[in-house]
Amino acid sequence: MYLTREEEEMLKNGDWLTVRCMEYLIKYGEAAGAERLVDIDGNVVMPTFSTYIPELGIDITSPDLYGVRLKAFTISRNYGVTKGWEDIGFPPFNDPEYVRRQEEIMRHWMRLGVHPINSCAYYLTQTYLPRVGQYCSWHESSAVPYGNAILGARVNFDLGAEFAIAYTGKAPAYDMRVEENRVATYLVKCETKLKTDMDYDLFGWAVGEYVGVEVPVITGLGKPTQTQIIKMNTELNTGGQVRMYHVPGLTPEASTVEQALGYKKPVETIKITREDLKKVYEKMNYASNENVDFVYLGCPFYSLGELRKVVYYLQGKKCKATLWVVVDDWTFEIAEKMGYRDIIKKAGGILLAGACACVTTGVPPNTDVMATDSCKQDYYITGKYYPRKLEVWYGTMEECLEAAITGKWKGKWPGGE
Repeated sequence: MYLTREEEEMLKNGDWLTVRCMEYLIKYGEAAGAERLVDIDGNVVMPTFSTYIPELGIDITSPDLYGVRLKAFTISRNYGVTKGWEDIGFPPFNDPEYVRRQEEIMRHWMRLGVHPINSCAYYLTQTYLPRVGQYCSWHESSAVPYGNAILGARVNFDLGAEFAIAYTGKAPAYDMRVEENRVATYLVKCETKLKTDMDYDLFGWAVGEYVGVEVPVITGLGKPTQTQIIKMNTELNTGGQVRMYHVPGLTPEASTVEQALGYKKPVETIKITREDLKKVYEKMNYASNENVDFVYLGCPFYSLGELRKVVYYLQGKKCKATLWVVVDDWTFEIAEKMGYRDIIKKAGGILLAGACACVTTGVPPNTDVMATDSCKQDYYITGKYYPRKLEVWYGTMEECLEAAITGKWKGKWPGGE
């Protein structure tokens, strides 16, 4: 790997932590095929579930790290249930001591300069967003394509290298940090009219499943809302591993299909029809029992606009099934001021900040059948419980809320062309 004079100095004569981080980044980069390092002028998203960093053999609680500050602007993603935990109803998440330990871990990270955003959709709540061309290191399915495609930043998911990147401000130049890798190779034509949030959710999965790790340029997308963009991003990077895409007129790096393709012919042209969306819908509905025990809404974490819809739907109603509505800390605080939490609580639901059934909490005890409006949550949650069979229904937000109220699943494929 080529190193600049500054980087060689960091490797040979830096403090012990700089040397260790640089050695790791060089090995990491060489394994990924990187020929050089770049300066992180955007930001880093740090996993903060633990204080131990096995890749570097360090614990951030060590006195050796007192006084250390991260060079790059760094935030946390969701690190646990931080608000509403007293309503969750099962251990360890409703145990005050568990919450205290969780916050203590976060305080150690804050001492290093990690800002506690506590959201998987942190790109909606952080006060600093990268601009076109800035280098970042991010996490999470919906976030990486959002950073690359919508913002035009150079974003990779550097699993295991986050601390080394944040501490040195350097990152290996591979994958989406290399300009030629951002050029589209597949042309995707949407040949069905996308109207609803669920349409975009299903479309994202269908495209991801077709193109895998390739970069598509997409036409016929319509005028998606912010929520619909997030849903599509989430499934592009769950149904497949699409970290980058182009939509002329929406994304910033290519104004035409030809430019997105680097003025070359696509490797393949794919047409997504209503039938493709229906196939994904049928794949996501693998329940047979219409009795619903648990409804999960908020994957990725709901925005204030989505939460408002939930509250208006629930007002004056009562839930028979357990209902979780999950948001970030900031949205939770606004929800309390607006009285939204009280309305959800009166309806028998639970508003939570930081929870994630498929990553942290699991489902409530005695849950055999759940419902969700997220293909991603649907897909990952069953893997958490394998070989136990957890039945899952998938549908719209409204269908999920109706299932929470009635305890029955009545959702169905909406049809359309």
